[in-house]
Amino acid sequence: MMFFNYNVGSAIVMLITTLFLTLVTILMALVLIKVHRMYRGGGGSLERAQEEWSTGVWKNGAVREAGFNTVAQTAQGPSLPQYPAAVPSYPDNSQW
Repeated sequence: MMFFNYNVGSAIVMLITTLFLTLVTILMALVLIKVHRMYRGGGGSLERAQEEWSTGVWKNGAVREAGFNTVAQTAQGPSLPQYPAAVPSYPDNSQW
């Protein structure tokens, strides 16, 4: 701990950098676990992935487009908020 007595500014910068890198590593591990669970939950296996890779299914334009559309629809959600049909009218009481 003697280093922190020499230059406190550089010590703070290094600690912040270390904390951010640790946080990013943890988040990447969580995302990897989530994607793995999604793949395994969808019936995926190592043999199936090797078969798809060797046959070139992932290069097929229709398959790629369907995958992109599915991901875009689930990630985007509704594009506009759902407002009621009748828009209320407010009285104009402004005194400007």
